[in-house]
Amino acid sequence: MIKARIILFAGLLILVGLSGLAGCRSAHTTSAILYIDEQNYDKAVQVIHEGFQYRDDEPDAFYYLGEAYSHLAEEAVENDEYDEALKNYGLAYEAYRRSMELDPEGFADKVDQSLTYNYNNRVRQASLDWDEDYFEQAEGHMRLAYAALPDSMTPIKSIARMKMQMSQDDRYMENSEALLSEALELLDQVLVENPEAYDLQLDKANVLAALDRNDEAKLIFDNLLAEHGDDTGLLIDIANLAIDDGDYARAADFYVRVVDLNEADTDATNDFDNKAMLVAAGTWYSSPNIGRFDDAIVVLDRAADLESIPTDNTMLMRLRTYYYYGKDVKNSAQKETDPVAKAELGDRSTQLFNRAVEIGLAMTNNFPGTADGFLFLSLAQVETGDFAAAEVNNKAFEELQTDTP
Repeated sequence: MIKARIILFAGLLILVGLSGLAGCRSAHTTSAILYIDEQNYDKAVQVIHEGFQYRDDEPDAFYYLGEAYSHLAEEAVENDEYDEALKNYGLAYEAYRRSMELDPEGFADKVDQSLTYNYNNRVRQASLDWDEDYFEQAEGHMRLAYAALPDSMTPIKSIARMKMQMSQDDRYMENSEALLSEALELLDQVLVENPEAYDLQLDKANVLAALDRNDEAKLIFDNLLAEHGDDTGLLIDIANLAIDDGDYARAADFYVRVVDLNEADTDATNDFDNKAMLVAAGTWYSSPNIGRFDDAIVVLDRAADLESIPTDNTMLMRLRTYYYYGKDVKNSAQKETDPVAKAELGDRSTQLFNRAVEIGLAMTNNFPGTADGFLFLSLAQVETGDFAAAEVNNKAFEELQTDTP
């Protein structure tokens, strides 16, 4: 690949050399430009270095040295000579920076354009390789991009994220832990330069969670939460970590928080998962080991309100919640020694079982093929004393269970 750069024609260079600018550009630099124009980049490098024996403070010389090294780097890329490309991109960067240090006003824009050109070439190729799952080649080009412009840590960050992606790919599962460890090392490298970078901290927390270093991940998540509590992506990540830890109540709290934020904004495109998150939260809240039944009822009712047509899953979760809530209150009533409180709890449990029966009847009418609907309806009817109906519905449950492949 030949870099598309504007090179002065030889005749114009001669004229410039004969003009009043001759004192600003040495004969060695002028010769080097001619060699670059002829694509003889090694000779250009040699001539400029020879000129440094006489003068080493010429901005032009360092700029065109950078140009020569850039071309050599691209030739090395074309020839699959990675180490050579890496070396020449680094030398080009050093030369460009020196030219700008010597004459910031005259060379800042030119240097910026050349560095950006080198950087973008490699990033563009890395992106193409990454899209095609050529991960090794993509990493190579990103490392070359970093050598071409080490002021930007984006290539290192991208490599880390690519390794995170690879760790989830079935083709690399055997190396998943090693890939995540490499990603973590790269993220730490970038964080040294920018320790407060939110997206990098978030990536690091997710990598730590994937490595089962959940305590470390939770510490980062909690710190981020203090400053970015309205970032739904962060909240989802924290919920996922809570699920991994088996802390389903915490996961449910964050799911509900995400839904609250989604419903409060004006972007309808992020509302797609709201119902599923509410149903999941309600299911966790209503599990007997958590027992936050009032919270479960609230979020499951919210989920039902989002449905234009009732679904069996939401209805089943509501039925199940009222049944478990009734059982919990009934158990409390049995343990209560105060007669008045005992009676109140007994009445409350009856109300909850009756509500479970109402939902169960509606569910079995709407979804006669859902076995668990008949099961929880029959359990609730046993609690209300309707044993005949409970027997019929339990039989329906057993028949559906038998018919299930």
